[in-house]
Amino acid sequence: MKWNWGTKLAIAMAAFMLMIIIFAVRMMRESVDLVEKDYYPKGQAYQQMIDKKANAAPYADSIHINIEDGFIKLRFPVSFPPEKITGTAHLYDRVTETGDKLFTLTVGAGGQFWLPVDQNKGRYIVKIDWVCEQKAYYVEKPIDL
Repeated sequence: MKWNWGTKLAIAMAAFMLMIIIFAVRMMRESVDLVEKDYYPKGQAYQQMIDKKANAAPYADSIHINIEDGFIKLRFPVSFPPEKITGTAHLYDRVTETGDKLFTLTVGAGGQFWLPVDQNKGRYIVKIDWVCEQKAYYVEKPIDL
């Protein structure tokens, strides 16, 4: 059977339209989570975050994170008295928003902070935002559970 150019053009256009429809259906089924629900107010306060990171820069390598017995252990440098540290630790899941956990820093035995872990295995970011003696600090560290 011999096809003329009009038939070939119609088949090519139909195949292209079918491809576009398939891509559109697949795109509509995909779940899209925002990184932050309140990204605009956080963007407005970004200079404060830059200042916190600058304050924490000399201590960033001195903060140790270990996983022991189902807990994440945070150990701050000795220059920070543990009883004067207040703040939060955010266990940020890069994949889904439902995997995020927010913890309040409370002093544990030996001046260490213990965060309970009941998360799925994967790669997370621990975002530590703390205040010590009226000075704010912020550090992000990756962790594998």
